[in-house]
Amino acid sequence: MPSRNTQQPQGVTDNRQPTTDNRYKTLWVMVITCAGMGLSLLVRVLLIPRRFGFSDTADALITALTVVFVVDTIVREGAKFSLVPLFVTREKEMPRAAYQYFTNNLLFALISIGFGIFILIELLAPWIAGGLLARSTVDVEKGTTLLRLCAPILVFGSGSTVLGAFLNSQQRFKTVALRNALPAGTAAVIFLVLWNTENLENWIAVAYTGGFAVYFGGLCIGTYRTGHRYTLTGISVDTLRALKNTVTLPTLGFAIRQVTNRLLVEIYLVSQLGGGAITLYKSAFQIFSALQTLIGISIATTGLPDMATDHAANDKKKLGRTLNRNVRTAIIIGTPIILILLIFHGKISWLLYGRGTTDQASIELIGQLLFWLSAGLIFSCLIPVLNAGLYAQKAYKAIFANMVTMAFLNFIAAYGLIEIRGLTGVALAVPITALLAVGNLTRLLRKTKVSWF
Repeated sequence: MPSRNTQQPQGVTDNRQPTTDNRYKTLWVMVITCAGMGLSLLVRVLLIPRRFGFSDTADALITALTVVFVVDTIVREGAKFSLVPLFVTREKEMPRAAYQYFTNNLLFALISIGFGIFILIELLAPWIAGGLLARSTVDVEKGTTLLRLCAPILVFGSGSTVLGAFLNSQQRFKTVALRNALPAGTAAVIFLVLWNTENLENWIAVAYTGGFAVYFGGLCIGTYRTGHRYTLTGISVDTLRALKNTVTLPTLGFAIRQVTNRLLVEIYLVSQLGGGAITLYKSAFQIFSALQTLIGISIATTGLPDMATDHAANDKKKLGRTLNRNVRTAIIIGTPIILILLIFHGKISWLLYGRGTTDQASIELIGQLLFWLSAGLIFSCLIPVLNAGLYAQKAYKAIFANMVTMAFLNFIAAYGLIEIRGLTGVALAVPITALLAVGNLTRLLRKTKVSWF
């Protein structure tokens, strides 16, 4: 295990910013993420329902975006947190030229994987859309077209995953935090410019793809400014071995969790409740998900490089203190937000949808969904924060086991509760699973001799 060394090995320049202002960096990331989440909510929670209503067209667009974002999340989240400790370690161990070669290898490897998945989705789009929407009234052909228009996102998303992890390892978080803002912002502009255009849903799908391309370009520039230089390389055996050892289990875990939660639960199960049910549920869930990302993912992202460095130095006490600080920050920020949501969920729903064409019953249902989802917001925010403590220690088996277990429990809870409470039962399954996940992650961290208490 490499020890912390104040001297840079063999010409490696340390481009990382000082770690003493970690809270300041976290605040900046949260501000940028908040802007991105706001744009994402504007498109997926307000503009899509207002333009298309709670209709089959809205369900088809949201389904296509969900499928692509699920795959993107599997690749991104499975690799992003795993690659940061890998970059931190390799930068300490390698000469500068070898480190740049390794980084370029990873970049081309992930782009190749993304391109392969893109081709696969293009070919299988009719069967994917048909399988997910088989028991709904949504036009499968429309869903297939939208899925194919969204699929190129995966090429740019895969490349962005490597560059984002590299910049995070350098503690340059601001550019990476634009991931949500650029695609959603592009889609919002298209909505406003082409509001009355026929087949607007196709233009929105293309806009998301264009936004991801711009984001990837921005990361390329940001990485270049750190001193990194791009070269066209093959994919070495060492790179494949590094990916296998660091990314395989987390990615497989994310795949199982995302397919179970986002596709089987939020589309397959929910679509059986009738036309527009998917859009109704997503209208509330996107608000909850945005807040979880804003708080939990932002704190986990900014805290991971320091914890990875502490693990490389075999300093578990310092790692535990960093984790404790991150948990306290999440709780302090999340507590007033959860109180606002629990008290004013009905008014929030009315403010978002009460002035459009949405009927009163739908507005009230969205408020109820938001209430039950918000009940477990603190626990949902703690999940990525605690996961980062395991990622820093490269405890990939524990991460995988937790993801698979919680995906299974969420599906069982949603399947049982949807029979009893309908759509609100699906929402109620989320805080139940989050509470269990926090307990299990605490147990797994204690097994590594790290505690956040």
